[in-house]
Amino acid sequence: MIAAAAREWGRGPALRVLGAWLLASLVLHLAWEIVQLPFYALWREAEPAVVAWAVVHCTAGDGLIALGTYAVARAFARGVDWPWRSPGRGLAALWLSGLAWTVFSEWRHVYRLGSWAYAETMPTVAGIGLAPLAQWVIVPGLALWCLREWYPGRPHPGARPPGSGDEDSMR
Repeated sequence: MIAAAAREWGRGPALRVLGAWLLASLVLHLAWEIVQLPFYALWREAEPAVVAWAVVHCTAGDGLIALGTYAVARAFARGVDWPWRSPGRGLAALWLSGLAWTVFSEWRHVYRLGSWAYAETMPTVAGIGLAPLAQWVIVPGLALWCLREWYPGRPHPGARPPGSGDEDSMR
């Protein structure tokens, strides 16, 4: 995905966008992981150091998933610049891929591996925790908003990639 994006939009801008996406995603997922802790049995049963490790570990995993969902959105929207050119299509791909992974991962870790358990207070939908499902709807949407609003080199509407005749395509 990175190689294709680099060829498509120029190595520097594509990698900077991907880095900005990852940074926004990590910050938001870290906040979400902390807020949803009371919905997991770990919150009441584990030592603080174990809880802290779980938050760091889960946030790192969320970062990897965020990169994967970005790659899916890039493929679905047919361009690394999808956050500006086709944000609706890209967001749909983020949601679909993020929710699919979450359903599989939660089912596997809770019911098959026993890696973690829900607290009694965790609302569920078909046995899957509502907090992690909501995470992969809310956080990607917020990360996309952050990227579109705050990315310092974001292209202006209708901009084309460098080398396509519009050399001033990045502000």
